[in-house]
Amino acid sequence: MTYQLFIGEDCHQCQEVMDYIKSQEIRCEVINIDQTDHSPPLKIFAFPALFSGDKLLAYGTDIIDQLKK
Repeated sequence: MTYQLFIGEDCHQCQEVMDYIKSQEIRCEVINIDQTDHSPPLKIFAFPALFSGDKLLAYGTDIIDQLKK
């Protein structure tokens, strides 16, 4: 499965999720919305947000639970 993780600057939960992804060696494209003009496939209101294609899988630290499945 291909993942895209959308994060923002100075986001504690974003860093927590990125640390988990790195520790588990999960292949995931990380996109910082504050440093690029690339936007998520859907309008979202919270970060981090994990997508697979156009499908939103989870927000916040719930992403870690989603990836453990």
